Amino acid sequence: MVIKKILKDQKGGILPITAGVIFIFLALVAIVVDFGRYTAAKEKLQTAGDAAALAAAKSVDRYVKLEIDPGSSRECCDCKKGCCPCCVDCGDPIIVVGKEADLIDNEGWRRYCCSCGCNGDPEILDRWVDYKNGGDDAVIAANTVFEINKPAEMDAQTGGSSNISVDTSYLSQNRRNSRFYPSVFVQAHGKVRTLLMDFLKLINPNANFEYLNASTCSQGRTYYHDVNNGKWQRPPDNYCEE
Repeated sequence: MVIKKILKDQKGGILPITAGVIFIFLALVAIVVDFGRYTAAKEKLQTAGDAAALAAAKSVDRYVKLEIDPGSSRECCDCKKGCCPCCVDCGDPIIVVGKEADLIDNEGWRRYCCSCGCNGDPEILDRWVDYKNGGDDAVIAANTVFEINKPAEMDAQTGGSSNISVDTSYLSQNRRNSRFYPSVFVQAHGKVRTLLMDFLKLINPNANFEYLNASTCSQGRTYYHDVNNGKWQRPPDNYCEE
């Protein structure tokens, strides 16, 4: 009788231990599964944010300020035969501001030359980038690309969500002295609905294990030509690290 009682007590003591082990095992499985999905979704969120920032950075017009010597115009000058064609100076150089694609790439600066041609090539006084519609196009481009690439795990159909905020403040001309000019910054935010971790509320009913949140930062940079050193440059890419 004594031996049976001991065995019965041992079996009774094993049950809580077994239940505890099973619970811990299930908790570990839940954490591994849901954090695996979370890690994959966060990487996709970063990729989608990077693509959005790059798309925004491409929404740019490049401008130049040129000094153009219009040269001479074809006139009729007095000569022994009456009137002889000649070229007469058109006056002082003029300042022209416009898109680089038009004035430089397509040689639109020649429109400002007089009929005998300009005196040499134009001098580039300044060069900068300006974002279309005050940066609104950059925001539209970023959101469009993000919607295409956002993680499926963070889609509303799977119980998640995601969105971005686009900072175009470093595109304005009054930020030209900033080392991050011209850049677009995209902050991406998303959450993944857990599949298994929610049962951990059994441990702490006040804890919320229903969602796992993620945030990423992306920087889209645009090359610009520095007239001071004649080199193409772009801002550093460490904004998101600061």
